[in-house]
Amino acid sequence: MREKEDNIIGYIEYLSDDGKIIGYVTPFTDVDKFRKEILKAAEVGMPITPVVFPDKMDKPLGLPRDIYWPGGFRKEKRQTYPYEIYQTNNRNFVFRNYAYAKTRMKATDYKLVYSGQMERWDEPEDIYIAHNQSNRPNAQKMRSVSISDIIVIHNRSETQAFYVDEYVYRQVDYLLPELENMKQAEPEPYER
Repeated sequence: MREKEDNIIGYIEYLSDDGKIIGYVTPFTDVDKFRKEILKAAEVGMPITPVVFPDKMDKPLGLPRDIYWPGGFRKEKRQTYPYEIYQTNNRNFVFRNYAYAKTRMKATDYKLVYSGQMERWDEPEDIYIAHNQSNRPNAQKMRSVSISDIIVIHNRSETQAFYVDEYVYRQVDYLLPELENMKQAEPEPYER
């Protein structure tokens, strides 16, 4: 398996109109096939980001210089990090600001409702926005992200928990040990 990965000369990341990966990344080991797929995507206007490893190629791609790539070319594979969303139905503090909820909430009041991947440059606000659109992930099983929800972000070697508050995200890392224990269980369907 490792030998096959060593032969990869590049990837094509297939993107949505807003520049986010929409589900798949295709690796290539042949320069001609790689060039053909890049040109085919450009011809039909498909948003992609080519990720090129020139030191592994036996010849240059030779692409026309007049093609515009909104995401540009990269020389490294896109790196994503996991995140989770926890929501509560506890009527004592659901949809309430942190000042009110901080003395009433416990990690055990929350359920893991979504696990996903975020770009390495994303912030809690980006997750909030993504989960407040009509085409949001897991929309059938969870409500949109709102005040009182907790977003847990795992990036590099650090894990952080954020309480969604009015206009800010309050760091609540003290809840992490209990939330991490809860994560071991499979996410349950969210009850409205």
